[in-house]
Amino acid sequence: MLETLGPMMGSSMGWAWIAAPLAALASGLFLIFRGVRSMGRGRVMAGGRGVATGLTTAAAACIAALVALNTQSYSRLTWDKPVAEILVKQTDASQKLYDVTLVRTHGAGETHCLLQGDEWILGGRVQKWRPWANTLGLNATYELDQMANKYSDAREADGKPITACDVSRPPNQILARAPAELQAWLSSISLAQDRRFGSANYMPLVDGAAYRVVITQSGFNAEAANDVARRAVRARMM
Repeated sequence: MLETLGPMMGSSMGWAWIAAPLAALASGLFLIFRGVRSMGRGRVMAGGRGVATGLTTAAAACIAALVALNTQSYSRLTWDKPVAEILVKQTDASQKLYDVTLVRTHGAGETHCLLQGDEWILGGRVQKWRPWANTLGLNATYELDQMANKYSDAREADGKPITACDVSRPPNQILARAPAELQAWLSSISLAQDRRFGSANYMPLVDGAAYRVVITQSGFNAEAANDVARRAVRARMM
């Protein structure tokens, strides 16, 4: 199953920005109800003031809620969390062979891959949530799949073997027993899941390079983590 990186839900402060306007809205509706009831009992002036106060409170709460949701949506769009570190060590320069180590940020040890070529590719599956669920703090979930090789020139890659290794985790034993159809049905009726898709990033294979892989709301992203990697990335972009 897809995993989250850190808590899926936003911080308590994020929820407070939503809960506070909702509480104010409830208070405004209560004041309106009490004012209408007072007017029905003949206390027109007092009831009118209560209705006016309630309408003002409810309107302010709606405006505050829109601002809070808008702010929260920006924080969701810019959300990212580390997934793994990639360390590269050259083993045979003439054959373009590299020992690539993947270290998961959240435990589970490390995986060594012997890759041949100019670049490494790390891919997996991402589960994206609907905008309303994302706004409330439900972040993207992911599952790493495999690491493979890539050549910078497709003509050089033609006829060359693919070197790859499995970097996925063992499936959850409880969920593994549940039929796939049942899991898909539960996801569909929740109305929270937007879509699932494959995502991958690649970076240069250079001796001594270190990279950082993160998960964003739109999929995986990779970045250079030391000077060796940064020089290699700049060289490939020229």
